[in-house]
Amino acid sequence: MMRAYVVILPTFFVALVLAVFPMADLLNYIRPEWVAMTLIFWVLVSPNKAGIFLGFSMGLLLDVLHGDTLGLNALSLSILAYLCMLLQSRMRLYNTVQQGFLIFVLIGLYLLIRFWSESIITGQGKSALLWPSVGSALVWPLWYGLLFSVRRYFRA
Repeated sequence: MMRAYVVILPTFFVALVLAVFPMADLLNYIRPEWVAMTLIFWVLVSPNKAGIFLGFSMGLLLDVLHGDTLGLNALSLSILAYLCMLLQSRMRLYNTVQQGFLIFVLIGLYLLIRFWSESIITGQGKSALLWPSVGSALVWPLWYGLLFSVRRYFRA
């Protein structure tokens, strides 16, 4: 049980670093949601070790890292983890390209929940909802392959 978290937590560390890594302004609009994609991966391949609590914890770390209102990403990632747990048995049947379409929808819902929460709390929200979903869907097959290789190498 503990061996899995020795593999899972460093992958989230890499995702958190990629989430704040500086990019050009044009590429920043299509920046993939690395933490959300990592959460989706671990819920897909190991639903008994990754779930709502892990999503909540990583969301709090992401809130602190971005300087957002505490709990925005935590709520959104918790709901995303729940939705992935519901769709987990179906998503595992798809290949990574087909999963990419579902990733587009799931990341879009995650961003929409975050936008709604932010607009309710602060009165304003970031308006670019669709582009990070597109970036995440395009990067998903590579990210899935990389994380799956890490999981297989460390036998998590």
